[in-house]
Amino acid sequence: MRCSAAVLGPLLWNLGYDFVLRGALPTGLSVVCYADDTLVVARGDDLAEAKARAEAGAALVVRRIEMLGLRVGLDKTEALLFHRPRAGPPTGACITIRGVRVELSPRMKYLGPTLDGRWNFREHFRGLVPKLLGTANALGRLLPNLGGPSVACRRLYTGVLRSMALYGAPVWVGALTRPNVAALHRVQRVMAVRVVRAYRTVSHEAACVLAGTPPWELDAQVLAEVYHQRARDRSRGTSPDRDRVDSWRRSARSSLFHRWRQRLSEPAAGLRTVEAIRPLLMEWVDRRHGSLTFRLVQILSGHGCFGRYLCHIVGREPTATCHHCSRVEDTADHTLMECPAWISERSQLIRVVGADLSLPVVVQAMVGSERAWQAVADFSERVILQKEAAERVREDDPSSAPLRRRRLGRRQRAYARDLPPQ
Repeated sequence: MRCSAAVLGPLLWNLGYDFVLRGALPTGLSVVCYADDTLVVARGDDLAEAKARAEAGAALVVRRIEMLGLRVGLDKTEALLFHRPRAGPPTGACITIRGVRVELSPRMKYLGPTLDGRWNFREHFRGLVPKLLGTANALGRLLPNLGGPSVACRRLYTGVLRSMALYGAPVWVGALTRPNVAALHRVQRVMAVRVVRAYRTVSHEAACVLAGTPPWELDAQVLAEVYHQRARDRSRGTSPDRDRVDSWRRSARSSLFHRWRQRLSEPAAGLRTVEAIRPLLMEWVDRRHGSLTFRLVQILSGHGCFGRYLCHIVGREPTATCHHCSRVEDTADHTLMECPAWISERSQLIRVVGADLSLPVVVQAMVGSERAWQAVADFSERVILQKEAAERVREDDPSSAPLRRRRLGRRQRAYARDLPPQ
């Protein structure tokens, strides 16, 4: 078969290759084709029966392909046996196709996902996660906390990584195990932290809530549900119209947020941030105003220039005491609501948001009004800048404790260069 490079080329190719797909096949055999990949599936009650059918079916398909004037590279052919969890092919098992010996391998990459005999996709995630981490770290280097690309660009990069992670989700979502979910969380947190300009110590739950990106395993479940709905319609000989598919997607998105909200009712970490945003999760994600800044996220996450964080999480302070009012514990809530050092800045915020500055109330005001969002962002910038300046003074003090002194690494030098002059 020879297809021209004209517009009809792909159509002629499909018509010709239908001979391979639609031809009669013996019992227990089926053929799946995509582009230039041809997969022969053979079923049997035991290894011997499956092997015999696979050899006969592969030889038949190869002969039909050759009748179209095409050649099959049997030396590149792979074979995989699907089996029970505790079973498996004997050592050295193989099939023979036209005299070419093809060993049964423990895994096979087909159209992206890596398949394995037990159908648990362990090998798929083992190969996928390092690739995702490499991409996340490479993209993360383009997304500094201070300056750098806009929110839209950061979300675009997140979408790239999400597409890589969820490729083939309808196939592997049913095999998600706790280790696989943990691996996905690890990658997603790296990117979510960069999107919201947060410290790397922010938890997966808090980073995803701030970024408005649902956990990828929930995303995968929803994608699989929409896919299977379309597949059921097509199996009945009907093709769903666009309005129906859009309706499925809206329903799936609503289901996604419902599951996400349920999961956030018992967060493993980031409790303060999650509890503030969870009641209006969809409104937070769908808002049309307000972008997150490095210092605003410190107030929202509690990870930043606060005594509790510097002492208990990163070990840069001997105590959690507030250096501006001598309170026993300096936290984000203390900075936002109580510390007398920021009375002037706080009074301006209260005029816009109101007297109640608890984080849930502040977040509700931010979501409801662009003016309130800007007021909270301005408060965060003014206050955190002063706290950072005071922290640098303590770091440079020769008499300060060694753990408090500045660490002159590459990241610290770059961070110091980006800070405004005192």
